[in-house]
Amino acid sequence: MKMSRLIILVFITILGLILRLFYLDSRPVGFTWDEAALGYNAYSLLKTGKDEYGKVLPVVFKSFGDYKPGLYIYFTVPTVKFFGLNEFATRLPSAILGTLLILVVYLLTKNLYAPLLLAINPWAIHFSRGAWEANIALFLTTLAVLLFIKRRYLYSSLFFGLTFWTYQGAKMFTPLLILTLLIIYRPNIKKLILPVLLGLAMLIPLILNFGSQSGRLKVFSVFSYSGDLVRGITQRYLNHLSPKYLFMSGDWSNIRHSIPYYGYFHLPEIITILMGMIILLRANNQAAKLLIGWLLLAILPSALSRDIVSGVRSLPMLIPLVIMSGIGLSKLKFFYSPALLLSLILFVDLYFIHSPFFTAKDMLYPYKEALQIIEPYLKDYNRVIFTDKLGQPYIYTLFYYKIDPILYQSQNKFVDNANGDVGYVPSFEKFVFQKVDWRTQRGDSLTIFVGDSFELPEQDMNPVNLVRLGEVYYPSGLHALRIVALK
Repeated sequence: MKMSRLIILVFITILGLILRLFYLDSRPVGFTWDEAALGYNAYSLLKTGKDEYGKVLPVVFKSFGDYKPGLYIYFTVPTVKFFGLNEFATRLPSAILGTLLILVVYLLTKNLYAPLLLAINPWAIHFSRGAWEANIALFLTTLAVLLFIKRRYLYSSLFFGLTFWTYQGAKMFTPLLILTLLIIYRPNIKKLILPVLLGLAMLIPLILNFGSQSGRLKVFSVFSYSGDLVRGITQRYLNHLSPKYLFMSGDWSNIRHSIPYYGYFHLPEIITILMGMIILLRANNQAAKLLIGWLLLAILPSALSRDIVSGVRSLPMLIPLVIMSGIGLSKLKFFYSPALLLSLILFVDLYFIHSPFFTAKDMLYPYKEALQIIEPYLKDYNRVIFTDKLGQPYIYTLFYYKIDPILYQSQNKFVDNANGDVGYVPSFEKFVFQKVDWRTQRGDSLTIFVGDSFELPEQDMNPVNLVRLGEVYYPSGLHALRIVALK
């Protein structure tokens, strides 16, 4: 590699790293319960070698009634060891591998434009800044493809196998992508015997746990709903190729999966992606066939789910599209650079400054502040009734108070949902997690109450023994939670 090319690649990688690490603990604002569960289970492994349920070094982790492949949690153990149990440590593995993906894309394309666009891509940045197993799986998948093309089949098999240990969506996408590679590149069968055996060996622990992994499949599968399946799947599939999804709104069905009022690609990339796609179709070589096949297959896990679009399940689309955009940009070069620079500035402004006003509620922003308000008073009260309206308050209590995993494992009271969706924990120590019923509970002395303005209405905050401990507001100024206590 020429020195000038290496310098540019280093600059691109540093730019990508900055965009993924800057304010990592607070952007996106808030912290999802899945992130809290990943972090706390890594903390539990670090302290006890067991997950929150007391299972020793599990391959698959139970989480709110769902079952998750556990590789992300194991990646998080060293970051929690080094930085402590916090948002930064929990999100750091995704940020690091999201940055390394830039280098993998360069090695895959030998084109500086594709890694540059990946470094500044809104989709890649967003999922690298949260604790998303899908982002780790994307890195592993892309690295496995690179190694396959380089005919390093044993290493390729290893990383393809690890995708199954990382993310549920890999169970569909990875086998289809491997089949596509075999059809296009037609490797020598004899050279595949050992890699295939390695891949099968890696699947054995997952197969042994398969019976307990069905958790929410029925809830999220499109096949669980009545209606015209063919029409529904087709509509979901095409939604992921729409300009609205790619360039304007991102995942409009779930604000946690994208940036409000911004697409997964910068608007000027409409031209570069179309140009790159045309060039690939005309080339009709192995690389072109792989990228087109990759793109078409990447949508399937999302199209077969209940959601009309899904930014997390369709994340593998990112790689072929960003490479197409890089091919297109290589033809336009400096002519298009000012438009992309302006788009990046607008995106950074929206993401780091304005997005909290739109996303805080969906990102469960109030939990941390509420628990910080409560903490100094816990020793003075016998019970805390904490609303469960926002969902899974127990995992935030474990996470932010760094509850000893041995203590929690001995008292775990998780209640499964009979319908297959997420369950709940009704109580732990002095915490009771339920909706606040102020009319019947306002006589409970030595109790702290955490609820919203409907559960704890301002006009009823009049008992003589009531103590106001604090209020939590969203960044927009809207009221989130009220914390009061009865002496």
